[in-house]
Amino acid sequence: MNKPIFTYNDPNASCTFCDRTQNPHPDYSDEPIVIKRLKLHQGDQEVCINCYWDMVEVANTSDASIMDIATEKLNVMRLLSKQASPNAPTS
Repeated sequence: MNKPIFTYNDPNASCTFCDRTQNPHPDYSDEPIVIKRLKLHQGDQEVCINCYWDMVEVANTSDASIMDIATEKLNVMRLLSKQASPNAPTS
């Protein structure tokens, strides 16, 4: 795996997967989150450093790439948000 390049100090940074915008580390709580931009079929997605390394861990224990993990996670999130919408059909 190539060494990932992270973006620091972006005041508009937010994580697509956990919705974080502020750095959870107590020493850096006044700074925005550190992000990595992933180019997926669904478009560019910002992923915080915590979610990124979680996905790397899953990718390392499976035969999937981090892009596959991120795409699947994004698809599941979209399905769940459609299911939770007030206009979703009920059974």
